[in-house]
Amino acid sequence: MDIGERKKQILHSVINEYIASAEPVGSRHIAKNLGLGLSSATIRNEMADLEEMGYLEQPHTSAGRVPSDKGYRYYVNELMGDYQLSLKELNMLKTMMQFQLGQLDKVMKSAADFLSQFTHYTAFATAPEMKQGAIKTIELVPIDVSSILIILVTNEGVMKNRRVMISPNVTVEFIHKFSDLLKEKLSGYTLEEINVVKIQEIKTAMQTNFEMLFPILDFISDIIEDVRKETDVYVSGTTNIFNFPEYSDLDKAREFLEFLDDKQSVTKALKEPEIAEKEAEKAPKKAKETGKDKAKVRIMIGKENQLDVMRSSSVVTANYYVGDRVMGKLGIIGPTRMDYSKAVAKIDRISRYLNKILNELYFDDNNKE
Repeated sequence: MDIGERKKQILHSVINEYIASAEPVGSRHIAKNLGLGLSSATIRNEMADLEEMGYLEQPHTSAGRVPSDKGYRYYVNELMGDYQLSLKELNMLKTMMQFQLGQLDKVMKSAADFLSQFTHYTAFATAPEMKQGAIKTIELVPIDVSSILIILVTNEGVMKNRRVMISPNVTVEFIHKFSDLLKEKLSGYTLEEINVVKIQEIKTAMQTNFEMLFPILDFISDIIEDVRKETDVYVSGTTNIFNFPEYSDLDKAREFLEFLDDKQSVTKALKEPEIAEKEAEKAPKKAKETGKDKAKVRIMIGKENQLDVMRSSSVVTANYYVGDRVMGKLGIIGPTRMDYSKAVAKIDRISRYLNKILNELYFDDNNKE
């Protein structure tokens, strides 16, 4: 919907002022300070129209107005300019991202920490969705006469392990033989491809004493199922919310902090922008109103979020990749009064750095094999 150039200018000014001050914006302030060349009365009438159209709201205790979720959405889709990172910000980011390649969980935790420091919002990074990952190796390591350690490593560098009790008459040689067979039969397969048929092939190949393999195979199945269900979420900057007046209410802040402790809820909040975009693709006429997509950065504003605790917050997310495959997400959560142009530019830049780091980690590791 085209609201006219003058209303666009006023809406843009109101939102920018409110982002900076967190105080309702009045017509007199805009007329006096923002150089639009319009009288206070004209601006007041235009703001009243914008309120009637749903782009602005007027708090009961103030003569000024604040943006609505609809206003923020129009701003993000139509009015927001591209923020260019300064040389100081770029140098800061490069310094922050210069860490040694290592275990994937440390890389993802560092990414969440950097994103939080760089944006000053609460930040998240999800670990790769392992149901798409391929198994690099499985090892059986004897611990004592009645137990072994199963170690499962994926191509993404994620390791899972579990101790399993076995019959005392299982020899070390038998364990090593079985370990070699597991590597032969399962390495290179995705977790989705390991099913009952594949497990039966292993049982058949062992020929004898296969009854002793049941507890081991059962635990491998459990590990695979756990990995399929699990999405680790690394959270950083939880106390950053106290920097914003929107969270000055202690009950509201406590509710938000409890939400951050619930990994399933956080994961759901991070996935909502992608779900919304898919819904928009089913209805092309409404796609533009669903969200701006700059380099795969997605935004959910206020009541666009399905979770009640997120209805006064905005979520900005970006995917990260290994090759062409989406592996997980980065995200920030803050008040709807978020500086969206800066947030989009910063999360986009960090996701690009993370893509580079993970591709080096993943492909360099594969080349060593």
